[in-house]
Order: sequence, then structure tokens, then C-alpha cells
Amino acid sequence: MFISRPRKRSMPAGSQSGPSSSASSIPKGGPSAEDKAKAEKHKQSGNALMSSKKYDEAIASYSEAIALDSANPIYYSNRAAAYSSKGDHLSAVGDAELALATDPSFVKAYHRLGFV
Repeated sequence: MFISRPRKRSMPAGSQSGPSSSASSIPKGGPSAEDKAKAEKHKQSGNALMSSKKYDEAIASYSEAIALDSANPIYYSNRAAAYSSKGDHLSAVGDAELALATDPSFVKAYHRLGFV
């Protein structure tokens, strides 16, 4: 089965919403060590919520991690898994693509897209 996605419309700078908008909130030089540690805690919380099949709460936890450290492809990939688990495959594809934009060598993102 192949999922066809609608083309994205270009939006004025600063008006985007959704998964990709958090990338611009990270200060130059990347997140602090403290923010990275907080992001990891949100990821761990998201992982526990995924195990409990609380997908919406897991998505919120991964989103918090992304807000703190948008350069980590794992957070996008994990959120993609949560979206996919709840049946929101278009959002899952979007997050897998964001993971690849962050790190083109991140193999798990290709898996999320169904290429592996």
C-alpha cells in the first residue's frame, strides 16, 4: 500500500505550525546540556507512554523533547511511531521526513517511511 500525500503549500515565514516549527526556536549553537537532558527525560516518558499505548500523551512528550532539542532525529522518529500507532500515517511520514532532514543517515527514519 502506498500513501499519497498532498503537496505542501508554501506559507509566509514565521506562520508555519506543526512539527517543523520548533526547529527555529533552538538558539544558535544548539541546545544547552541542561535542555538536552530535559529532552531525554521527555523521550523516556514518551517511550513509557508508548508501552502503555497512550499515543496522544507519548506524542506530547516527544513534542516537548523536540522543542528542547530539535536536532535529534530520534525524537522525530519516535513521534512518527506514535502517530503511526494511532493511525495518523500522514503525520508519521512528516516526522520521518523531519528526522531525515535532521540526519540523512538515520536509518530508522527510512524504516518509518517503509523503505527498509
